[in-house]
Amino acid sequence: MKRLIDDKGRLFGKISVIDLVVILLIIAVAIGAYIKFMVAPQTAVTIEAAPAQYTLEIQNVRDWAMHNIREGDQVFVTGVYVGTITQVTYGPHEATRRGEGSVFRAEVPERYNVWLEIEGTATVNDGRIMLSRTVPIARGNSPTDFVTRYATFYAIVREIHIGE
Repeated sequence: MKRLIDDKGRLFGKISVIDLVVILLIIAVAIGAYIKFMVAPQTAVTIEAAPAQYTLEIQNVRDWAMHNIREGDQVFVTGVYVGTITQVTYGPHEATRRGEGSVFRAEVPERYNVWLEIEGTATVNDGRIMLSRTVPIARGNSPTDFVTRYATFYAIVREIHIGE
């Protein structure tokens, strides 16, 4: 009965184990190259950036913070420029209150909701909107951390208009 690997390191006395590993590696690379270049669909698509206007809502903002968000400020997400504020509007912040056996909405003193109109550029690919080609954005998504020169805030996207 022959041994699996003999004294010279050959598999069944015929081929070296190292030679077998090298051959299998070459076959794997060849199969990977074939799949990448011959079978897989091409995904390189040129997408033009279009003008984008979107509205952000910031809730429960203090008076001093509200005044640090100004028209003309540049807006960034994780260090990437995503647009310029063109309009700032604000109104009283309302919260749900409970009292005397009832639930009602009431204004919260010295707290505001702020709405920002922002203009920037965006691309759309397969229904996914990307600001400045790198920052995904979606209407009604979870709060995103936005930064201006004077303020940092979490905001929710309320409206998006592309190419208008």
